[in-house]
Amino acid sequence: MKKLKLLLVCLTFVTAGFSQNTDSAFIKQIFDNVLISRVAYHNLEYLTKNFPGRLIGSPNSIAGLKFFKDYFMRLGVDTVYLQEFKSHSWACDSSSVTMLKENGSEFPLRTDALGTSLSTPKTGIIAEVIEVQGLEELEKLGTEKISGKIVFFNRPMKDTFINTFEAYGDAVDQRAHGPAEAAKYGAAGAIVRSMTTSLDDFPHTGSSRFKENDVRIPALAISTMAANRLSQELKENPKTKVRIFVAARDLPEITTYNLVAEIRGKVKPEEAIIIGGHIDSWFNTAGAHDDGAGCVMTSDVIRIFKEMKIPNKRTIREVIFMDEEMFQSGGKAYADFIAQSGTKPYVALESDEGAFTPESFTVDASDSIVRNVQNFQKLLEPYGIRYIKKGGGGVDIYPLKKSGIPLISYVTDPQRYFDMHHSANDTFDKINYRELNMGIGCITTLVYLIDKYGVE
Repeated sequence: MKKLKLLLVCLTFVTAGFSQNTDSAFIKQIFDNVLISRVAYHNLEYLTKNFPGRLIGSPNSIAGLKFFKDYFMRLGVDTVYLQEFKSHSWACDSSSVTMLKENGSEFPLRTDALGTSLSTPKTGIIAEVIEVQGLEELEKLGTEKISGKIVFFNRPMKDTFINTFEAYGDAVDQRAHGPAEAAKYGAAGAIVRSMTTSLDDFPHTGSSRFKENDVRIPALAISTMAANRLSQELKENPKTKVRIFVAARDLPEITTYNLVAEIRGKVKPEEAIIIGGHIDSWFNTAGAHDDGAGCVMTSDVIRIFKEMKIPNKRTIREVIFMDEEMFQSGGKAYADFIAQSGTKPYVALESDEGAFTPESFTVDASDSIVRNVQNFQKLLEPYGIRYIKKGGGGVDIYPLKKSGIPLISYVTDPQRYFDMHHSANDTFDKINYRELNMGIGCITTLVYLIDKYGVE
């Protein structure tokens, strides 16, 4: 009996080893396919150069979706369609910030409006500037010192954070909530230092949150170099004034879409593995890393499965989401669509951290599912995935959490992401072909392993 048990244990190890060797060999074939392909790279080049500024409600956001729909049709997917939904939106036509010096000279500061900034009068707003380092200073200053002035939020992202996403999280409250808080004390407008560790002249825009009953004011981001210049001027002359100008429009209700494409599973078609990114980008950028890269990388997974004739057991469904940047309406609309259909996806994976060097995957799921996904890490380690750990799953797929499905985020090296984030600097020439394709290989491999072995 003991000999029989020993034999069974040995057979188990041999089988496991054989399976791992077989998987390793096939994963190498996936990477061989990816690393000699330029399909995703050229798709990203075409998207960013022909359809920049893909903010929800813009013509280019719809044109970008049509580009991907045509691509999937050429691939011969089983299903591709536009999922329609309604949303409010906002558009900016132009903006400026000009520093007015005591000698009568004017100095323009590089700026972009923050969504959803209020417009100024056509002549702009001229007012003194009061510099603060954070929201907590507003209460200390009070209405008497803030009313009628332009509040300048100038707390930099801290260089001492190793992970730049932590630095961003530490500083972004002044952009997200600063203007609305400043308005409560009678501020005439708000200027926010760009959310980047770089010292450059690219303004980095983003959302500024105003609740339904909040007083809205004009709100703008200025580049880090401009912020340093303005701060120095205020030290020399605390009465320095600026002129701010914003021409923006509220779009109360528009019709827009998510794009859905899938290849049906051969064994468990009802169990859909959702992959995707978001098509929208800010009005000031081509959106190469954020998130054109995520769209082409996850779309290439379907190309690889089709081209390599991988017999997927489960349905692989690409969702290209609209409106991650402004109101996250696309992710919410898709989650509602899923709930109404009565179906429950199997797992969802999002790519929204750019096309930099692969680093890891994070999994938002039960501890047992996280451990099961972590079992795939050794197979991915040769290709740059250093760890798989419990963590967030991404903004667009987060509304699916209420369905109880595991959420996964593809994570890249974070050091350069905020050099480009929400700025005119996020262009195709910042994409490294090898890094992009290594990411595609890692995402495809994880999808392949989840499809083959499951996560439960």
